[in-house]
Amino acid sequence: MEMRDTRGWVFYYLICFVALLWVGFLSAQGVMVFISLFLTLVVLGFSVILCIMLILELKKERDAPGM
Repeated sequence: MEMRDTRGWVFYYLICFVALLWVGFLSAQGVMVFISLFLTLVVLGFSVILCIMLILELKKERDAPGM
């Protein structure tokens, strides 16, 4: 995902928000605690991976010749 792609970012945040709302609902009900924990770890893990990819992209843009 590119840094300037606002539609992609909005879609990503909406998906994460819905997933975490579903996790909160499942945890409040007391059912499927392991699934809610797994879903939380997936959302957090994907966010960390995306953050690392964006940092590497920014470094590449900064170090590119002609900038």
